Amino acid sequence: MIGQQPRFALATPAFRFRALTALSARASLGGDRETLVACLQLGRLCAGILPPYELSRELVLERTENTKQWLSSLAIPSGVRSTAFGIFGALSGLDRARCAIAFVDLVKAASAQLDEAARAELNALLAELSAPQTASQMRHTTVTQSPPS
Repeated sequence: MIGQQPRFALATPAFRFRALTALSARASLGGDRETLVACLQLGRLCAGILPPYELSRELVLERTENTKQWLSSLAIPSGVRSTAFGIFGALSGLDRARCAIAFVDLVKAASAQLDEAARAELNALLAELSAPQTASQMRHTTVTQSPPS
């Protein structure tokens, strides 16, 4: 047994939504599965604005627009759809607090489809979104204004 990893060894990547992914794979085809996959995709979008990723505003806007188009083709309940569009609005401004508020509504709307483990993963994301930002994170998300011409 190796006590310490060799210096050339790669770290094992960790996927933060294992339970939600497994639950969506087990769900029956149709609205339940599509609701879970929508929660998964929206969770991944929100996680993208958090460290260590902290995606650029342009990339977040592009991914948000693509997800809007994809989500409009799904057969999901109107309550889930409307809360998803609230998350899109928060993501367009890279506003973590608004994302957290909108994501709470999504978890409530999809509560019938979520199991305890998937809900725990989403609640962990909510806790990270609700946590106060450090100065370096605020500097990263603020929009620079050009001087008036």
